[in-house]
Amino acid sequence: MNRFEHFREVRKDLSVLLGGVVDAVASPLLLQQDREAQRQKLACLIARHPFLDLCYLLDAEGLQIGDNVAASRRRNTQGGEGMDRSHRPYYRLTLEAHGPILTEPYLSSANGHICVTAAAPIRDESGKLLGMVVVDSEFDRALALLEEDDIRRGFEPYFKFFYILFSLGLLAVSMALGLHAVLSLGPVWSSAASPGDFAAPFQATILFTLALAVFDLAKTIFEEEVLLRKDIRRHSTTRRTLTRFIAAILIAVSIEGLMLVFKFALDAPQHLWLAVVLLLAAAALMVALGAYVYLGARAEVLLLQHKDQRQEDS
Repeated sequence: MNRFEHFREVRKDLSVLLGGVVDAVASPLLLQQDREAQRQKLACLIARHPFLDLCYLLDAEGLQIGDNVAASRRRNTQGGEGMDRSHRPYYRLTLEAHGPILTEPYLSSANGHICVTAAAPIRDESGKLLGMVVVDSEFDRALALLEEDDIRRGFEPYFKFFYILFSLGLLAVSMALGLHAVLSLGPVWSSAASPGDFAAPFQATILFTLALAVFDLAKTIFEEEVLLRKDIRRHSTTRRTLTRFIAAILIAVSIEGLMLVFKFALDAPQHLWLAVVLLLAAAALMVALGAYVYLGARAEVLLLQHKDQRQEDS
């Protein structure tokens, strides 16, 4: 599931979280203060809410009042006073709104991350728009706080570091097996002159198969745990990882079973049933994997339908 699908699921809760932040300071009194007092007020807002990245004020025409107030982790965000932001989506949404609004996720030009913007209108007693308070938040940071997942996300870089080490270790094992397989090709050509001698070809095939299986396992771990963004709260994430892992094992076992069929058929027919049992085990594993994927997908659909129903009822 990508960020935009996740956003649609949590939009209501995220709107309450960010909307409450900006609405708490959106008062006509804020616009009556001098620039330094406004800046201190927005700086306190940023300091109290670490998931915020940027905060600023706009007047009724969409011109920025004062410079940007940014979190300490943001760079190159100084300035901004007098900028015309009337063309921004959040400004157009806030013009007719009487409460906080939340934009769709977008790619921030400042840091290259997916962000959302919340804005709250500032109106006088007659309802005339005087200005608005605008905050930008990195989507993942706000989501981590919303789902109480910020501690785990803080450890993610360390987890990925260890996954990289283990992936490199498995890759080294795969390369060693591949090297042994290449070296075993010499006896394969030598045995070609001896009819009925299949020991060397079978050994080379087994080594190549093991090297491929270990490489596929290292590739799966690296892609799933390092490169891809994972949402561990969703069953589909675990199901995808487990499916790829079992599929790699299934391919290796199937190839080994097929090789044993040929080997026992030529050298030891009385042991042929062992190869058949191995292939049947591989078939049973495939059926079990198919049932797991199907039932897991059905369970997730039912959970989402139940969640949507609860939101409609509330």
